[in-house]
Amino acid sequence: MGTDAEEAAAALHSRLEHPGPVVILGTLWPEYHRTLTTTPKPGKNWYPNARALLNQVKPVDVPVSFTATALQSSLVHRDRSLATAMSTSTSTSGRITQTLAAGPQLVDHYHQATSHSPYGHAVITTAMDARRLGHTSPLPAALLKAAAPGYLTEQQRAAADPDTWFAHALDYALERVMGVAAALEPVANTKGMGALPDIYRLSDYLDHHARTTRSHVFPPDSFWTAARDHAASTADLEALAEAADHRGRYRIAADLYQRAADAGGIGALAELAWRRGQTGDLDGAEQLLQRLIDAGDTGALAQLAQLRQRAGDLDGAETLAQRAADAGDTGPLVELAWRRGEAGDLDGAERLAQRAAHAGNVNALVRLARRREEAGDLDGAERLAQQATDIGGRDALMRLARAHERAGDAEGAKRWRRFGL
Repeated sequence: MGTDAEEAAAALHSRLEHPGPVVILGTLWPEYHRTLTTTPKPGKNWYPNARALLNQVKPVDVPVSFTATALQSSLVHRDRSLATAMSTSTSTSGRITQTLAAGPQLVDHYHQATSHSPYGHAVITTAMDARRLGHTSPLPAALLKAAAPGYLTEQQRAAADPDTWFAHALDYALERVMGVAAALEPVANTKGMGALPDIYRLSDYLDHHARTTRSHVFPPDSFWTAARDHAASTADLEALAEAADHRGRYRIAADLYQRAADAGGIGALAELAWRRGQTGDLDGAEQLLQRLIDAGDTGALAQLAQLRQRAGDLDGAETLAQRAADAGDTGPLVELAWRRGEAGDLDGAERLAQRAAHAGNVNALVRLARRREEAGDLDGAERLAQQATDIGGRDALMRLARAHERAGDAEGAKRWRRFGL
């Protein structure tokens, strides 16, 4: 407090001595309230007007954080400031008061760093880009340090002290604005007291700001290299890879997917296998899919069956399709049956359709029955329809009958309906 604050306190105190009614509302951080209401030591009553004013105040404590129920109140959503504070305080467990008190100032702190702390600005920007592009885990210091140089000019990099620049940058990023909020926050140790070493979380308010102001900005190469080498989890790597892919940076995306796959990311393995298959590298795709199969991913059996089929290895494709059916996925068998039927191999198609039916999928039998009908083999069509009926395919046969009706084929509709009834 200073002279102006003491004069304001004196003016408010004087106003309260006049006839009312009058209501004066104000806010004060708890530590200041304690300082100004505690009995002063002799000769140290430095703020007499403020002290006299606060002695008449009835304080209402604002909680450090608000409950989820309180934040769902319609009153919160009607007020733009409160709604924004709530949406940008998701990781602080309802601490919207701090956001209201320092959110805009935190943005100013970030932008002002371009002139007097460019290294702090670079570290904060790295964190903002990482968060908006999919790195949802707390950010390792190693990632921030490795990526930040790409956000600096040559002159700024040349002027940096190799031994101290990052420490000073972190100090700026961790500096509390208005005493309550910082761009980066330490992360509590879930297994004990204190913070996890070299791990930080970006302010939700700055994350919200970045998604608006940097939505069309593509980070420098150093960011992607740092993300590849230091991202906290395979999920973060996969999300960043997807972000790069959506922005047309396919080589960067491939590198990130590869790093995630090397770390055991199942989704990344599947994505890389698909990419290898699309580019004609069937051997590379098969190696990746085999890793997925070994990890228990039955969906990879279907993909590998398709690759074997594309390569002309029909026996291998059938073996894999049967394994997929045994694991509960009859799709590959049905697909192979359809392909065989299209190629005119109705006997081969029927063999596969029968296997799919025994695994619980009668659709291949019904589709093949229609193909037999189209080929003029009505006896074969009716035989397959009867088999489909026997194992619960009535609904599919009725759909086939309705399709004939729509085509104006009353005789065909009658033929299929008698199996579906």
